[in-house]
Amino acid sequence: MNTCVLFDLDGTLLDTPRGIVRVLRDVIVESGRPLPPEEAIRATVGRPLAAVFSTLLDLPEDHAETAHAVERFRVVFREKVVPGAADLVFPGVPHLLSRLRDGGYPLAVVTSKIQASAEEILRPAGLRDDFDAVICHGMAARGKPHPDLALLAAERLDSDPACCVVVGDAVDDMRMARSAGMTAVGVTYGVATHAQLADAGAHHVTDSVDGLEAILGRLTAPERAQSPAGAVGGATVLEGRPTL
Repeated sequence: MNTCVLFDLDGTLLDTPRGIVRVLRDVIVESGRPLPPEEAIRATVGRPLAAVFSTLLDLPEDHAETAHAVERFRVVFREKVVPGAADLVFPGVPHLLSRLRDGGYPLAVVTSKIQASAEEILRPAGLRDDFDAVICHGMAARGKPHPDLALLAAERLDSDPACCVVVGDAVDDMRMARSAGMTAVGVTYGVATHAQLADAGAHHVTDSVDGLEAILGRLTAPERAQSPAGAVGGATVLEGRPTL
């Protein structure tokens, strides 16, 4: 069975975290609530919006003010960030996706965005057609860091979870992968640091798209053992050029 690769979206495929932080800040200021430190805002990137604003506004997720902030974020993000989506694609990502597809590897996006939000940025970014499935928050009973979204992606791709690789920039991506019995590959060019990703269970960590291509080349090699951890015990950084 072919290895399938599940990609996070924000901070992994697209350089959106800066724009997300800016919009979060604008919405909090608009709400009149105290503005948390920049690092506290950035630490929420990649989580579902209701949880993000619950944390940043210090309100319950089902509070009316939280719901209003979520909707305001979506409106402002659509206005200020989505139009520049094509310029936010990390250099090297289109080439990597093309090589994986040419190699016959099923690909999916697994994101904490709702489906409409994921589609509205993937399409202008020119990446939507590279993926066989887009798995979003709300499609399963539980979101990241629980395994549900990753397991749904494996099901949609008709793949054994043990043959799946999760690529993400956040600790919740690594925790989701590990809880689903999948290989966890962390990238540090998004939100989390090498240490944070390793502590969250990453089997491999890299700081570049080239490094990611090298890791995926090794993990998708025909002789790869069908085990989520493979032969690696702990996080590593692998660089160089793969054969995909």
